[in-house]
Amino acid sequence: MKQRIVGKGIVCTLLLVAATAAVHSQTAAVSSDPVMRAMVDELQRSINELQFKDLDKPYFVQYVILDQERYRASATFGALTSSDTSRGRIVQAQVRVGNYDFDNSEFMTGPAFQGPPPSGVVSETVIENNYDAIRHSLWLATDAAYKQSVEQLARKRAFVQNKIRAEQIPDFSKETAVTAIGTMRALDIDKTRWEKQVREWSNIFKDYPEIQLSRVIFEAQIMHRYLVNSEGTQTLQPSMLVSIAVEAATESPDGMRLRHWIPFNASSFDQVPSVEEISKAIVEMAADLTALRTAPVLEADYSGPVLFTGQASAEMFARVLVPNLSGQRLPLTDQQQAQTNRSELVDRLNRPVLPRFLSVFDDPTAQRIGNQELLGHYQVDDQGVPARRVSLIEQGVLKTFLMSRRPGKDMPQSNGHGRSVVPGRETAQIGNLFIQSKEGKSYEDLKQELIKMCREENLQYGILIKALDTDTRSPIGMPVLTYKIYVADGREELIRGAFAQGIPIRSLRQIEAVGDDSFVVNRLSGGELPTPTSIVAPSVLLEEMELKRPSGNQQRPALLTHPYFERN
Repeated sequence: MKQRIVGKGIVCTLLLVAATAAVHSQTAAVSSDPVMRAMVDELQRSINELQFKDLDKPYFVQYVILDQERYRASATFGALTSSDTSRGRIVQAQVRVGNYDFDNSEFMTGPAFQGPPPSGVVSETVIENNYDAIRHSLWLATDAAYKQSVEQLARKRAFVQNKIRAEQIPDFSKETAVTAIGTMRALDIDKTRWEKQVREWSNIFKDYPEIQLSRVIFEAQIMHRYLVNSEGTQTLQPSMLVSIAVEAATESPDGMRLRHWIPFNASSFDQVPSVEEISKAIVEMAADLTALRTAPVLEADYSGPVLFTGQASAEMFARVLVPNLSGQRLPLTDQQQAQTNRSELVDRLNRPVLPRFLSVFDDPTAQRIGNQELLGHYQVDDQGVPARRVSLIEQGVLKTFLMSRRPGKDMPQSNGHGRSVVPGRETAQIGNLFIQSKEGKSYEDLKQELIKMCREENLQYGILIKALDTDTRSPIGMPVLTYKIYVADGREELIRGAFAQGIPIRSLRQIEAVGDDSFVVNRLSGGELPTPTSIVAPSVLLEEMELKRPSGNQQRPALLTHPYFERN
């Protein structure tokens, strides 16, 4: 017994020493980094001294600095169109006045088209590690953010003074302070190699005379995200993103424009697919586009069963389900039309939203599934809250939502999903979303189920969608590889021109069956500085979906043939 007690004492001592060493290491990292040191010092000054006359003193101050280094190269038809490196830093100061229950944030007044309410001040800052220059930028941003916040709070108080608010939900959640200092990374890239590679990939299209436009874009970036706040959180999250995008377009004999776009996204050079894999994908893409030129057009509007497989299934879930998994409460506003982004599932907690054989969870802590990388992995979210696994839908029943630091009804805390690469407008978003089922069927069984459903509805064919063009504003993406599956013999026929107007979230309750497969899509959500996410989903058979045939006049085909192929 004594030996056991002594053993436990030794273990506790070792753990204490290890913890002390880790804290010392992180403290040393903070003090040696002029960027972090400038943020910490200016934050402390703002906490101690920031207040104007009789106005509210800040109860929360936060600084975020994004340091980005990026290389980009693109090529078309075997020749470079660009090759450049850029470096930039932006700083954001967020100053909250009032208190956690009621502060200046999330209040909109005036026309809805003015956009979301401001949350702090964002500006460019110096790219050198100059302590004084960085503090200067933080000081200016803090001053502007404080003045903005006290004005917002005054307007918000005036607005609610004579209003009866049904729910008294806090504006901001209190969270435990976190210290997470990652190791700095450098963008070490062989530009000559990648310039050569994008030329070679773009050169593949020279074998396809019917492809009119094509481009290959390679981009690699290192991002260091610094965050410090008055609660005591200090984080430095380094991340890398490597993206290869291939796009091509052609024109059918009747003038219809046809386009395809495929992305490859990874968190390091080691995770990028091999040159051979990408080359094979480009060849398949070019062959598919060439076949689409002469494929028959969808001759009539279609309403009936649709089978989504592979990338198309994952993208469908990204467009239809994902936006409704956020528990982000809408801003307080006097404009009814501003309330359009409300989740359609907000009133269906603890009620069925999917078939019983489907469950959904989000786990940003997962780094891989099998040998496939998950791009949505992160340790701490963009509000300094540790990432965690969240079970969202269990056996078809909605159990909870993804939460940022903006509380919702019966959900007072963040669950580590406050995300936005551009600081100041963090919302509840996915990391790695998993759609899982224990009743998966083979592709052939799903196909036979589709045929059976069509036969019962007296349809001559059903629809199979294998790929969606995600680089579009269409509600679910533009169907690229769309097939008729004929009831009579099971034959698959490639068609073109089908357009999907959207899928209501309620339609997902009518998923008839899912596949025993699992397809991973590593997506980039957002604009210039996108948020990396991953979706893992099986093939799905929807009971009903509407597809529209093309309408309107097509443009005239090109008058002259491609000069390269005319010579050859």
